[in-house]
Amino acid sequence: MKKRGVLLCGGVLVVAGIAVTVWWNWLRSPYALADAPKVDVTVRAEKSVYPDVRETADDVDTLVRVYVQRLAAGDARGLTELAGPAYEQPGPTAAKLVRDYREAAAGHVEVTVLEGPVDYFNRATVVYEETGQRQTLLFVKDGGHWWLGLGDGDPAAGREQ
Repeated sequence: MKKRGVLLCGGVLVVAGIAVTVWWNWLRSPYALADAPKVDVTVRAEKSVYPDVRETADDVDTLVRVYVQRLAAGDARGLTELAGPAYEQPGPTAAKLVRDYREAAAGHVEVTVLEGPVDYFNRATVVYEETGQRQTLLFVKDGGHWWLGLGDGDPAAGREQ
């Protein structure tokens, strides 16, 4: 009876260890908001008959807020960390984005997530109310997380068609 209890306890520990590993590597977000600067961002889904547009808007909400926060902070290096794994050399693109939108990111930002052609690509329109500037972002899902299409890359490469 003791041996069975030890085996059961060991099995529970193994399962718990696997669950923690999965959470740490798969479910935990690879990006998070910093304490400052504060940002004023509204993320919404385009009106659609497809429920996945709303789901995608919910999924990318934190990514969008982190993006705007890093823009407002002038953190080009931090923006490169939001680039999808299939993208190389995001640095020059990130630096240009900071130059173009840093000032605008200090005001209210409206983001509308659009219907995507496939379940791992979505675009969004970004309107910076402070300056009236508009931008289009590409979201790419890879490894269970949404990323930004920054730099050179083909996120569809290697995917089954």
